[in-house]
Amino acid sequence: MNFTLQFLPNGVIWGSHVLMAALVMFAVWRAPWKALVRYSSRQHAFWGAIVILSFLWSFRFQLIPGLYLHLFLTPALTLIFGVSLSLIAGALAMVLVILFSDLSWSSLSLSWLMTVFVPASLSAGLLWVLGRMPTKNLFFYILGLGFFGAQVVTVLTCSGLVLYFYLFLSEAQFHSLWEKIMFTIPLVYAEGFINGVIVTSVTVYAPDLVKTFDDQRFLKP
Repeated sequence: MNFTLQFLPNGVIWGSHVLMAALVMFAVWRAPWKALVRYSSRQHAFWGAIVILSFLWSFRFQLIPGLYLHLFLTPALTLIFGVSLSLIAGALAMVLVILFSDLSWSSLSLSWLMTVFVPASLSAGLLWVLGRMPTKNLFFYILGLGFFGAQVVTVLTCSGLVLYFYLFLSEAQFHSLWEKIMFTIPLVYAEGFINGVIVTSVTVYAPDLVKTFDDQRFLKP
C-alpha cells in the first residue's frame, strides 16, 4: 500500500522514517550476503524480485484519497529470501516505485512499513509456528504458508491499517475508509492465490532458492 496523506501528524511521519532506517540497517547487518553472493542464481532471483515487485506495486487503486492498495507479495518474498533480504528487497522496490510515480518521498517509510515490514514479520511468525509443529507434510509448508498463510497475513495487515487510521484520522475520514473496507476481500483472495503459486512453483522447481524450505524435514523419509 502507498500513502500520500499529508494530514498525518508530522511526529508519525518522522517516527516512521527513523523506524525504517533502523530496521533496514539491522536487516543489512543480518542479511546472509555470503549465501547470496555464492550462487549467481540467487542473485538473479533477488534482483529480479525487486524489479517485478516495483512493477506490480505501481498498479494500485485508490481506497480513499491519499491511500492506495496494491498486491503485497511479501509473504512469498519472505519465504524465498528470508526476513532480512525481503526487507531490503522491499525497500529497494519501494524506492523504484516512488522514483517512477507521483508519490512523495515522505510516504516511503510508512508505505514500506505497512507493505513490507508488517507482512514479513507476520510471515516469519507463521513460519516459526510451523517450525514448532511435528508435521513433516510438504503441503503444510506450501498451503499453510504459501496460500492460507498469505491470506492470514493480508487480513492482519489490513486490520492493523484500520487500527492505525482509527487512531490518526478524523472520524469522518475513518468512516470513509470503513465504508470501502470490503474492497480488501478481493485483495485477500488474490494474495493467497498468487503467493501460493509463487511459493509452490519455486519450492517444486528450484527448492535451493527457497531459504526457509527445509528439504531434510519435508522431503526425506
